[in-house]
Amino acid sequence: MLFAWHRGAPVSVHDFEAAVQALSGRLQRKPYVVNLCEDRYAFTVGFAASLIAGQTTLLPPSRAPEAVRDSCAGRDAYTLTDAEALGGGRETAKPFSVDPAHVAAVVFTSGSTGRPVGHEKTWGSLVAGARSLATRIQAAGTIVGTVPPQHMFGLEATVMLPWQNGLAMHSGRPLLPADLGAALAEAAAPRWLMTSPLHLRACVAARQPLPGLAGVLSSTMPLDPQLAQDAEKLWGAPVFEIYGSSEAGMIATRRTALEETWELCPGVQLAERAGEFSVQGGHILRPQRIADELRVRDERRFTLHGRKANVVKIAGKRTSIEALNAALLRVEGVRDGVFYLRDGAERVGALVVAPGVSPRALRAALRRHIDPAFLPRPLHFVAALPRSENGKLTRDALLEMVDSLESVSS
Repeated sequence: MLFAWHRGAPVSVHDFEAAVQALSGRLQRKPYVVNLCEDRYAFTVGFAASLIAGQTTLLPPSRAPEAVRDSCAGRDAYTLTDAEALGGGRETAKPFSVDPAHVAAVVFTSGSTGRPVGHEKTWGSLVAGARSLATRIQAAGTIVGTVPPQHMFGLEATVMLPWQNGLAMHSGRPLLPADLGAALAEAAAPRWLMTSPLHLRACVAARQPLPGLAGVLSSTMPLDPQLAQDAEKLWGAPVFEIYGSSEAGMIATRRTALEETWELCPGVQLAERAGEFSVQGGHILRPQRIADELRVRDERRFTLHGRKANVVKIAGKRTSIEALNAALLRVEGVRDGVFYLRDGAERVGALVVAPGVSPRALRAALRRHIDPAFLPRPLHFVAALPRSENGKLTRDALLEMVDSLESVSS
């Protein structure tokens, strides 16, 4: 039975189990391991071997030394790299089992409001989430991902989903549209793509052929419905979106090109108390608060209306940063961009990646989609936004770039 495509060659379940047994005997005997493997198959071998050894995998928000140090604070941990995960000999392959209550991983938030906070994931909750996701999207064949396995979405969709549902994973992490097309071509069909809106936008803009594509699953940031429609038209495959968080994992899904409403994942229930919403059930073991504004349609469905902290009120008018970002990204020629509002400021600003687009043309295009009160002042054109490898953009990183730009212009 096929387990993975590694460097263009098929890897069987037997070969995977043999590699896991070989690595488990070489691991350091510490309770925690930071799995820094970039190769998805190597990551999974390391993750499985650490489970056999009774260890917990720490998944920092990035591989930056400071982020790794923060995740290890107060823990007896070691790091694991690609060469170490796949550099040993062979052992006899044999199936293994893991206690469902074992804390398999600690996933850290991106640190947008301070030092990253860890969230424990038991093996049972990860398995339940993988089976729930399989039920929702009916994926089959090979899973190819542009997101790292250390990210919660990457762990759920590119590691646990194929591992627990008899699918094959592609070991690479293609980023450029042409590389993604090549990765899909070398794996067995049908093929599913697990990606972010940024990568999806780049592929659609390049009109990149994606052979054998059976479906797309997007997460890490809001997906524009127009982009989802363009992708479905280009590739003839459905595009699904996950709504979730590091704390809860996936919460709900939708086919963004066709529907505004989100449907809760199997077993997950939505509760309201004093105007605050939380989710629990299924793979979500403890109640997790929802930070976004939502409107309930029925007991299984709801719509989202942006984060409560991102509501913008100017001149008696009201919108959200998410709505402004969506309008900005619909402007022809804009590759990336984000609105921001400084504490105490009376106007919103924006950072934009749009080579060849003038400020005047951009503002004119925005006027067709947003109220003039929300036109960005200041408006900064930049070569790239300071996003993490997961595609996240923290408020601290954003404002640090703004400060740097304003200090140069002053």
